[in-house]
Amino acid sequence: MSELTEALRSILHEKESICSALEHLSNAGEIDYKSEITRLSDAYKNVGTLPPEFAELLDKRFADAIKTAENSEMLYVARQEKIARLSGETDALLAAGELATLKEVESLEKTILELAPSSGLAEKLAPLKIQLAAEEAAVKAAGDAAIKLAEELENLCAIEDIAPLQAKKPEIENAFAQLANIPRPAAQRYNDAHRKASVKLAQHFETLDLARWENYTRKLDLCAELEKMLALGEDELVNAGKKLNELREIWKNLGSVPKEKSEEINPRYLDLTRKLQHKIDEYFARKRQMQKIAAAEKEQLCAETEALADSKDWKNTAEKMRELQSKWKALPRAGARENELYQRFRAGQDKFFNARKAALDERDKRFAASAETKNALIAEAENLTDPRNARQLREKFRNAGFAGKQDQELFERFNAAMDNFFNARKAENASKSERVRQLIDEINTLSADPAAGVARIREIREELHTLGVRETRQSEQQALKAFDSALNEARQQEQRKREENSDTTAMTLAQAYQAWKDGGTPELPDAAAFAGFNKLQTEAKLLAEAIAGDSKAAAKLDKQIAIARNERERICAALENLSGNTAAAEPVLDLAAELQNAMLGDFGKSGRENAAADPRKLCAEFASCGIVPPAELEEFQRRFASARAVIFPAK
Repeated sequence: MSELTEALRSILHEKESICSALEHLSNAGEIDYKSEITRLSDAYKNVGTLPPEFAELLDKRFADAIKTAENSEMLYVARQEKIARLSGETDALLAAGELATLKEVESLEKTILELAPSSGLAEKLAPLKIQLAAEEAAVKAAGDAAIKLAEELENLCAIEDIAPLQAKKPEIENAFAQLANIPRPAAQRYNDAHRKASVKLAQHFETLDLARWENYTRKLDLCAELEKMLALGEDELVNAGKKLNELREIWKNLGSVPKEKSEEINPRYLDLTRKLQHKIDEYFARKRQMQKIAAAEKEQLCAETEALADSKDWKNTAEKMRELQSKWKALPRAGARENELYQRFRAGQDKFFNARKAALDERDKRFAASAETKNALIAEAENLTDPRNARQLREKFRNAGFAGKQDQELFERFNAAMDNFFNARKAENASKSERVRQLIDEINTLSADPAAGVARIREIREELHTLGVRETRQSEQQALKAFDSALNEARQQEQRKREENSDTTAMTLAQAYQAWKDGGTPELPDAAAFAGFNKLQTEAKLLAEAIAGDSKAAAKLDKQIAIARNERERICAALENLSGNTAAAEPVLDLAAELQNAMLGDFGKSGRENAAADPRKLCAEFASCGIVPPAELEEFQRRFASARAVIFPAK
């Protein structure tokens, strides 16, 4: 291979530059491709000659570059032709005016915006879009005109002479073709009249050109059928695509029509098939969208069903499951995902209802077993001979469990059997009075420690009721009253202890709350310290969550404290009023606390403040109150203790 001189190297570089320019000609924008290709070709030829070993490779690249440039020119020309075609279609639509449809305008506008958004063609279409919106007013006029044309065709078909029909029919067809937005009944009547006229003409020309006129008539029928399909409702479009393809196949297999009719029937057919295809495409697009939405909604129903599938709340969950079934049935099908989603939904439903059936079957078995046991106990009660077995029998009956729908009937039968036994024994058992006196003595003994005898007193009351000795009823009542009084006193002492415990427990929690408010991180007492004090338990939990950084818990705790402040003020004021310390008992309206009560749904507390107060109930309520800051709590406890000492002086 020969070495290149500086001059040959320059020629080489120049030719390579020309090849590169040809290869990238498509990036040049709006240019005259032919002139540019010619200029670069001439420049390549005129640069100079290279040695064969360089020229062969470079000439091949040049030939490929020429083809690339020519392809770019073809693409450029094709794009310009598309824009020119869009301009022509725009002008055609604008020229058609009221014969155009809004969908045609929108379709062309969409194409323009995709291919040539800056061409100004979309702006040219804008007035036509506005004009088409007003075309609805012309529908009635178009219908009247179509009816008139149909009547004219019908009259022409009614006369024997074919010449007027032959002469007038094209004019009528042309007049009908000028109409737009024709109502379906009017179009149907015109089509029927037109078909009759066409048939009559076809029969007239049968001897001349029967085959072509028959094809024409059949094509008219196809067009009429296409027009009917255009008027189909949404629900009737499912099989319209298949029917349209069948009509297209029939049309394709039909022969030619008379020459003078081909320019009429072919554009009409093409226009009808295009509109119908567009309508079918829109329908299936909407259907796919609906199926997509339905699939999303059914997937949500599947998730809800799966979330409930393991629930043991049989009644409420069964109602929710049936609601989900109703929602599922109300939704349309989800297309290709329908079977998959339905299997998933059905699986969740079956899982719950199968578990529910098994549980209910097990429950029914328990009910049946309980009923069997109770029936056996009723048989024992009906054959009871020893009253000492009565209490044990009643206990067995109570412990036999619930028997479902039969339970009330079984209970009444058992009680009837027991009543019959004791009524029969009453007349013959002379020792009942002695038994009653023994029980009265036992009641008096139990009064010494009433709290320990509560369960026994319940049994004694039941036995006294069973014995039913009228002569000793007053003594029974006096003994029981004395026991109740002793029990009440014991419970009051227990309540006082509870109040003291409440004060200590509440102060401990209040101090922890204050320490947290002051920026500290206090340790809360063990949960067992708040046992029996529901509000303090709740507030202790909220305080623990607030200390951990839960702002919502802190807000709830502040609301609870505001309510507790209002409650303690109300109770102290009521007790002070009862104690006669009216100055201290002057009610203070805490609007913030009242608002907090209302926000938490604790309505009606203000009304309770004015109601006649039971001091013992007020004391119990005070022990159950929540916390306030320590200083306030100490003052409330002082006021409470002072008023309580007056109302319940120490014995």
